[in-house]
Order: sequence, then structure tokens, then C-alpha cells
Amino acid sequence: MTLRPALILGLLIAWITPAVTPAQTSSLGAQKREADAGRIIPPAPRETPVQERNDVYEHYAWTSVPPTPPKTFRPNDLVTIIVRERRKFEADADLETKREFDIRSELDAFIKATAGGLGAAEFRRGQPNIAFKYDRESKNEADTNREDKLTTRLTARIIDVKPNGLLVLEAQARVVHDEEISTLTLTGVCRKEDVTADNTILSTQIADKELIVKNEGALHAAARRGWVPKLLDLLRPF
Repeated sequence: MTLRPALILGLLIAWITPAVTPAQTSSLGAQKREADAGRIIPPAPRETPVQERNDVYEHYAWTSVPPTPPKTFRPNDLVTIIVRERRKFEADADLETKREFDIRSELDAFIKATAGGLGAAEFRRGQPNIAFKYDRESKNEADTNREDKLTTRLTARIIDVKPNGLLVLEAQARVVHDEEISTLTLTGVCRKEDVTADNTILSTQIADKELIVKNEGALHAAARRGWVPKLLDLLRPF
């Protein structure tokens, strides 16, 4: 069978000419916007969504560990606070003052009452004069270095649970040893997530913390200043 020359020429042109694809009328972003038009996109969650767990794996796998349910707290529950407080204070002061006064005064004339009226007074013993000189120099130096440490454990009572989950704690302890009495009071707020599995929390994780320590006894009385040193420090006469 013979092919006509025109048919052969058409087949050659179709084979040599590349296929022309239709031009892209819109980008992928425009197509996505058109697809999302009119659809309400939910806001992204602030917390990581909980992933669905595999029931078959949880029931039959040897390495499966069920998740621990979150611990709940109620008022009057007890929480142990590990107190680890350390405070270090250093201060240096240096004061140097110098004052000088030099006063000289001399009286040349003064009025005097006479029989005929007023007149000038005569200074028989010389002219009155005043000479005063004051010179004062003071130098004060002060150095303060103090370091306090407190390590103990207190059992606090939960007095309130806020709607956002914060726990309001209050702890009191009274220790008596050889006529020495120490009273400790601690209050503050903490997160329930900071309470560990053994029901403890560090004192550094408590917000609005107020720690009061009062000591009584012979040792405290011996180290306490009397009212005379306190009065002298208040007046500062020197």
C-alpha cells in the first residue's frame, strides 16, 4: 500500500513539532485561595493537640506504658516544700568631711547716753573684738558582709485552688530546742504542674513568696542589741 506524499508530509510535521500544552492560567496559591474561599478556617490551637493512641498497642505490647493521669488538688491537701534559701549581702561605705570657720569682728564705735543727749562711747580697755576659729575633720568607714542560709522542709497546706490551677500554700512550723524557739511561716503561690510525683516542690518555684523566721531564747537575747546602742545609732551624736 502506498502513502500519498501529502499524508507523509503531515505525519513528519506532527512528529517533529512538540506538543503545545495549554498555558497555566493561575498559580497554586491562587488555586488554593479559590478553594478556601467561603470556608471558615479554625484558629491554630495554643497547645499541642492530644494524639490518638493505638488501643491494640496499649493492650498487647510489652513496652506499652499507660499515661499517668494528672494529679488533682483540693483545699486542705498537704504539699511538702523543700526550702533552700541563700542570701548574701555586701556593702562598703566611705565618708570624709572637713569644715573650717574663721570669724573675726571688732567694734570701732558705739553710742552712749549723756546728760545732753547721745554721744560716742569711749573704750577705756581697748576696742571690743571677737576672734573665733573652728576646724573639724571627720572620716568614717563602714564595711558590711552578711550571708544567710536556710535549708529545711516544711509541709504546707493548700488553702485555695484558683480557677487557672494555681495553688495557694501556707506552711507554719515551730521548733523548740534547749530553750531556743524558732518559728517559721511561709506563704506563696505555685503551679500544680511544678509539684513532683513525690508531692514535693522547691521554694524557688513559689511566686509571691513570704518567708518569716523568728527566733526566741537565750542565744537570741545575747546577740540582740540593747536600747542604748539603738538610741545612739538613732541619734548619731558622733
